[in-house]
Amino acid sequence: MLAVKNASVKTRLAARTAGGRRRCASSRGHTTVNASTTDQYATFSGFAGAGPTPGQVNSEFNLGPLAASFADPHQTPEVVWGPGKSPDQIATKLMSLTERQRVAMAARIDPATYSAVRMHAPGVEYNARARTLKLTSATSHQLPKLRRLPGSVAVVSADTADQSIAEEVRVLTDYMGGYCFQVRDVGSANLHGLLSNVESLRAADVVIVVAGTDCALPSLVAGVTPSPVIAVPTSAGFGASLGGIAPLLAALSSNTPGITLCNIDNGYGAAAMAVRMLKMASRLHTVRSAAEAAAAAAEAAARAIESSIPGGVSAGFRN
Repeated sequence: MLAVKNASVKTRLAARTAGGRRRCASSRGHTTVNASTTDQYATFSGFAGAGPTPGQVNSEFNLGPLAASFADPHQTPEVVWGPGKSPDQIATKLMSLTERQRVAMAARIDPATYSAVRMHAPGVEYNARARTLKLTSATSHQLPKLRRLPGSVAVVSADTADQSIAEEVRVLTDYMGGYCFQVRDVGSANLHGLLSNVESLRAADVVIVVAGTDCALPSLVAGVTPSPVIAVPTSAGFGASLGGIAPLLAALSSNTPGITLCNIDNGYGAAAMAVRMLKMASRLHTVRSAAEAAAAAAEAAARAIESSIPGGVSAGFRN
């Protein structure tokens, strides 16, 4: 009986994969280019709760019931790194991921590489500012929609030259399930712009600051918000910025506590760290809610026992 069930599962997986490949082949030649900064890669469908039990859908990674057992629910969603890979390798990896996910992403893709990738993976979408690729699964209608993590991430950028990395952070945070909003052009030379957005920054649960040159912005932001701050030094800057080395060292030397530092231009690392923070906060909230519910139930049970004893507990002790 077990062998029959296993064979049935393998047959369904093979049929779904073959169907997805046929749909990909039939859509060849239809390509979408999307360079909008407001492009959303997933749809909000509620908060993520505790981790899925066996047989349930893994809401964090858009996996169906059959494929959910092959992923670690605590792992950061995979993003294909473009540099060093051929267009064929990038396309193959994206299509492999979409066999078990609604959406697959690739980062640091230049326009020439995108043009070559779309010949192998029809339907791929390109965000020119973030330099990312998005490929939606041909069987996405059979997979659950992404469920957002509770909380929000603010992405603060100092200058227009930092927008590429800031947009990469936004796109990848969104892909990993975090709600994200941006605060642009509020560098240390535009202090009044930062101060006018203080309330928005204080409302965020995690703040990612993208800045180059002297990288003074993370210290300023950490001084006006209680939220954890993730600094991303960029290679943008003039003078002795040394391709991002000076901003990196400046952020390391910050006198404001509560700042976490990523490597130069590492938008993906910042997005992954922010999502980890949101997941841990959600987990702690779930544990606290369960503990409070258990304490309330115990207190209610104690009151019920006390009220069921004639004369009350204290009267019984006096007798």
